Amino acid sequence: MAGGQSEKPIVFEYLFKQRLDHATGDFVTSTITNSELQEAIATLRGDLGLTLSVSNPANFLKDWLRMDTRNEQWPDLLRQGRYTARQAFGKGAVFDFVPYAPGQAEPFPDNFTLPADANIHVVEAVSLSSAARALGRADESWLIQVSVHQRVLQTHFAIYSDLDVIDLFHLQNTLKGPTEVDAVFLLILRATAGLKKALVTFEAKMNDPILPDQIRNQVAYMAKRCASEPALSDVELIVPVAAASRAKQYGKGVIGVFEMEPIPVSEGAAAYDNKTQHHLTLTISKAIGYQFSPPVAGI
Repeated sequence: MAGGQSEKPIVFEYLFKQRLDHATGDFVTSTITNSELQEAIATLRGDLGLTLSVSNPANFLKDWLRMDTRNEQWPDLLRQGRYTARQAFGKGAVFDFVPYAPGQAEPFPDNFTLPADANIHVVEAVSLSSAARALGRADESWLIQVSVHQRVLQTHFAIYSDLDVIDLFHLQNTLKGPTEVDAVFLLILRATAGLKKALVTFEAKMNDPILPDQIRNQVAYMAKRCASEPALSDVELIVPVAAASRAKQYGKGVIGVFEMEPIPVSEGAAAYDNKTQHHLTLTISKAIGYQFSPPVAGI
């Protein structure tokens, strides 16, 4: 299609119409599976001449969410009906059609943006060798590596967080499971009743939007690990943190770090067991910009 227009809105609208009760005008929320999506694309290829591939349906919505024009190109039928889509997981699920949340104004809002007056904190990068700074690359693994090596989260929790943090230890990068967590930290904080342990989940994005449902799944998964494994049984909270590098929005060399309010392990584990991760509330408590000096290539 011309002008950078995607063919995916045609598929979204086709699948949405299939789930409309035309007699009542009601829509029954439904999960779209891999096979249903492939069948729809194949039908539309034959009927309308679409060129979309039927391969890799699992990334159909995920790739859509990465588009800068995802809101502008969302089908009018769904926009007028105040329906959006969210990622679904397990048993071949790809996405769900869901109503807008109360107060939601657009199909795919991006709440993870630095405000115009955001504090920009300078982080030293001289302890990262000049060769490494020169060889940097514009991908998420490099953003994670530099953020961990330069102790960005330690700086953040020491200076800007409302939590009374005593210790913060980096545990692991790229923790794989039903969902992948870019990095995990152990945090010890002072609370009214004494010291508490928390795990910090870290999600990093390079020019792509931060996906709230991805963070919710990370929280639920790590909470379930804490509730199930004896060595983690004293961890009471999960603290989600996301970081993004977006030169067009934040300025060259600036990463936005978004700390969210802690979620009790019991709540996250219950969401994992009941497959209600999308109900977990993510509330951004701090949004701070960090800029490396000297500059680091790729960021």
